Amino acid sequence: MGDERGNGVDGAIGLLLALGAAGGTARVAAMQAATGLPRASLFRIARTLAAEGLLELSRGEMRMGAACRALLRAHAARMRAEDAARMQRMPALPRPVLGPDGTTPIALSRPALRRVTRRVRIGFANASLDNPWRVALMHSVEHAAAALGERVERLDIRSAAQNGPRQAEDIAALAAAGMDGLLVSAVQAPEVSEAVADAQRRGLPVVLVDRGVRADVPHTSFVTTSDRLIGSVTALWLAETLKGEGRVLMLPGHEGAAPARERLASAREVFARFAGITPVDGGWTGWQREEGRRLAGEAIATWGRDIAGVWSDSGLQGIGALQAFVAAGYRAGEIPPHTGGDVNGAYKLAIRNKVPLAAVDYPPAMGMWAVEVLHAALSGRWVPRHVEVPLEVTITRGRATRSVRPNVWAEDHVRWDLPDDLILSTGLGPAYNPRSFRIHYPGNRYNRSAGRLMEEKL
Repeated sequence: MGDERGNGVDGAIGLLLALGAAGGTARVAAMQAATGLPRASLFRIARTLAAEGLLELSRGEMRMGAACRALLRAHAARMRAEDAARMQRMPALPRPVLGPDGTTPIALSRPALRRVTRRVRIGFANASLDNPWRVALMHSVEHAAAALGERVERLDIRSAAQNGPRQAEDIAALAAAGMDGLLVSAVQAPEVSEAVADAQRRGLPVVLVDRGVRADVPHTSFVTTSDRLIGSVTALWLAETLKGEGRVLMLPGHEGAAPARERLASAREVFARFAGITPVDGGWTGWQREEGRRLAGEAIATWGRDIAGVWSDSGLQGIGALQAFVAAGYRAGEIPPHTGGDVNGAYKLAIRNKVPLAAVDYPPAMGMWAVEVLHAALSGRWVPRHVEVPLEVTITRGRATRSVRPNVWAEDHVRWDLPDDLILSTGLGPAYNPRSFRIHYPGNRYNRSAGRLMEEKL
């Protein structure tokens, strides 16, 4: 009797699975062939399931019953709730980039081939930790991994100190350590491109974040934002603020980084439309405060008050430029207009010294999106090959121009209660403080960021 009941249960399960595989509706003959059940047994099981609402029988056809449909609806609702909860953890929706015609969606990458039943192991190869922005990017990645909870088995982070061969070694080491997928904020070097290509060839999905690799190198996705927009919007604001006249000191970021080169090229294109604007090269700053201060100091010594404005692609060096003008004896209201935000201290200095300022913050929140994209690929989903995180324009109050208006005033964006080296637009919430940041995720120790642990090894 026990065996009989067991066989009946197995038969019922087999019938429902076969019906599900057939799309929920099938002919009786097809179900008999799929299950291998004798016709009499098939009908006896079907009538029992129909009595419970799990199946419907009608003129030689079987279909899912009302009870099964209710279970599927409940499952779909739970999936929608999980998706909504995940979206609420993120600061803003990313927008996929369209093709040249403005309407064709970009290409998608196939899901990664892996056992989806296992928790994922993620490796992050960071270009460096040599400035506050890169630390904030790492914190964004760590936050996203922690938010995924038990779906992540391990997050392993390496920093290459802007060294291409070293980052290539980091990528190879992470692959050898059994990571399921990689995040890479790439040092622009041929060795890194080859390491990314090798990982993809071995079936290890790579999501690039912030900085990419050569266009011909295969990768799963690239999560970034519009560097050309950063360059063009800030340059247009500065040119209009100066009414199209004056010498502009150019202080771009890191010469070896594609974002800096793209921002600079875009800014120069805008300035070229204003015959009275004369850009002068101050030198590459490497996105370093002290280098920005040194180069701005040299420019002040050369041109003095003939400098009508300062274009920086980031507040990382922009804060140094502002400090140089203060050190040179410029009083509040005398410092020429500047561009470049990101850093809390840059906003503080500009507001205190009544400096007209415009910025398009480069959001470290892209680290969170990169984790989400990689996890989606590892979970068997198609993902976009290119994702852009939205940008916001920040301007000191009353300094909007005809063409450039702010999403937020600098006076509302700045955090007077938090450190100068705070990077804004992280998406980590109003309480985020880089100096006291603590996080728990699989693979770290004592709820401390990987950056702290790397510092301890030095």
